[in-house]
Amino acid sequence: MKIKSFFLLTLCVFVFFPMVAAAENNAAVSVAQSSIESMVTEKYLMYKTKYNLPDGAGVVVYIETPEGSAGATAGFLKGADETWHYRIASVSKTFTAASIMLLDQQGLLDIDDYITDMIPGKDIPYVSDSLNYAIPNKERITIRHILSHRAGIFDVFNNPVPESSPYPYAGQYYNYYVYEELKEPDHTFTADELFKVVAANKLSTGEPGVEYHYSDTGYTLLAKIVERVTAKSYDRFLKDNFFVPLGLNNTSAPWNGNDIGLPEPYLIGFVSDGLGFFEIAEDNMSSQVGPGNIISTPVDIARWIRSILSGRGPLTKEQIARMTLVPAGNATYALGIGNSLLGMGHSGAHPGYVNLVGYNPDDDVAVVVATPFIDYTNLNDHLAFMVEIGKEAKALAGYPKLWTQRMER
Repeated sequence: MKIKSFFLLTLCVFVFFPMVAAAENNAAVSVAQSSIESMVTEKYLMYKTKYNLPDGAGVVVYIETPEGSAGATAGFLKGADETWHYRIASVSKTFTAASIMLLDQQGLLDIDDYITDMIPGKDIPYVSDSLNYAIPNKERITIRHILSHRAGIFDVFNNPVPESSPYPYAGQYYNYYVYEELKEPDHTFTADELFKVVAANKLSTGEPGVEYHYSDTGYTLLAKIVERVTAKSYDRFLKDNFFVPLGLNNTSAPWNGNDIGLPEPYLIGFVSDGLGFFEIAEDNMSSQVGPGNIISTPVDIARWIRSILSGRGPLTKEQIARMTLVPAGNATYALGIGNSLLGMGHSGAHPGYVNLVGYNPDDDVAVVVATPFIDYTNLNDHLAFMVEIGKEAKALAGYPKLWTQRMER
């Protein structure tokens, strides 16, 4: 389980950068495809040389436009393309946020309710009143706070438990403790278990609504709220409301600790340990249900972000506007949606996988850039490389417009 020590600080790294096949394309996009392929190859080879990437650690870019789609790859040894699977990491948060916004739209919850309030039409609160969920400031946290990372919920996944903790995992990342100390690499984590760590140690990053603190654990709670409101498992809710209706046939949300593989075909990931790169594809994603567990393909993710943020999906235009407005106090992050020059969307990193997705409503274009490699010593350059490829691919396809985010006044 060597990889687990690398996983702990990765999912939120890139969120805040300041930011159907070729046969279906019309002539203009088809011509652009060749230019995009040449550009991607040129930029990839320069990056590969600069950072000494291993053979096989390539890049995929995929664009979905009103006139068709285009995809290009470089650096792969096995002919990978935009239909191959990979771990989308924190891009999963767009699904979690959309789930909450859909339930709000349906009147099954209210994002401005406190998490201690009763679920509409039910005799249970959004969050259990058990000791496992007795987290600091609980009665002052709203669902909106969690969506915008302003709830003050301690991120037990991306931060070690303080040394002062009286428990045996003191000073350690809880996941790492379970994997390494308890020797349970296939342990299935639950929201109850993760929040018990937060509650028992009275961990918090501050008062709700005051400051921005990115929290994977907050999104774990949102997934749990979806389950309590709907009486469905989170993965079933995603299938019923998004995966099946939108035709996301190559997208899944594993939750069991034994479900560690990727569906064929998949991109083999590469991770640098400081001495060199090693391959990785299998991993236990049960601790990331809600914030980062989803597996998909560039084609599916482009379709997803373009559908859910354009009104082609189940969310109304009004609800999309609420979801994508950056609240006062946040730099680029709205309600489960970040912003970059490529558009509204998200980014995500996981050992072996870094990806960026953006949708610009001004030109109705979605862009996905996926790189199955990560070196923690040059993360900023890595993302800049991805954004540059995405920008140039859009421009070559005839869509040079860059995105300017919407801010709350």
